[in-house]
Amino acid sequence: MNFDRTLFFTAMFLCLVPFYLIGRIGDTRSKLESRLLQSNGIVLRDDDVLELRQTGMPYLEYEEYFPKPYEVRLYFKSSDGRRPKPDELGSSKLNQVFDRRPPPKKPLNSQKTQEKRLDGWELHVLYVEGISALELYKKTDGITEHELNHLLGLQSGNSFWVKRSAQDLPEGKVTALGFDLAREDDYIRSKRLSQNAIMFFRTKTDEFFFMSRQKEQTELAPESVKGF
Repeated sequence: MNFDRTLFFTAMFLCLVPFYLIGRIGDTRSKLESRLLQSNGIVLRDDDVLELRQTGMPYLEYEEYFPKPYEVRLYFKSSDGRRPKPDELGSSKLNQVFDRRPPPKKPLNSQKTQEKRLDGWELHVLYVEGISALELYKKTDGITEHELNHLLGLQSGNSFWVKRSAQDLPEGKVTALGFDLAREDDYIRSKRLSQNAIMFFRTKTDEFFFMSRQKEQTELAPESVKGF
């Protein structure tokens, strides 16, 4: 992905996005869910589904440091805007949808409606005191350049994105999650996890994870090496 090209198109996109659509990180749970459910999004509630879909997610590495009170919620939204059927959201079905190699594509006129694959987005949100602090978007297929521009636009607020990473941080600034883009106002950072996943998170949340782990390691070090 050419990030310079992405940022150019993002700037153009911002001129076209209605104001009420701008902003995700920093939203209340009720506001985010209201917008999502109006688009036929689904809250994933089954414990087996939640455990399966969270396995291996990078934010879980810092779960013990999540500021309290916190809540992690998972959602699903189909690409075509239709409301998924309950039997399409079982743990085995979602596992196949997101994690297996897609079957060879057939011409649309040869596909039966009931045979069409469930395509869509999985959204993981970490709420801290009821406010979105981290959001992970995962798509069944690779995120297109246009979709990436849209996601960046929705998270840009009144600022804009710049290409930046941990190597560019000034003295005193830290990161636990790592990032490859940051808003110019340094309120949000972003990390591309794969071709079909991207994570957005508050800079303060990222720094809090780093400092919490650093504090724990500092306190444990004397006991860890005691007796050597």
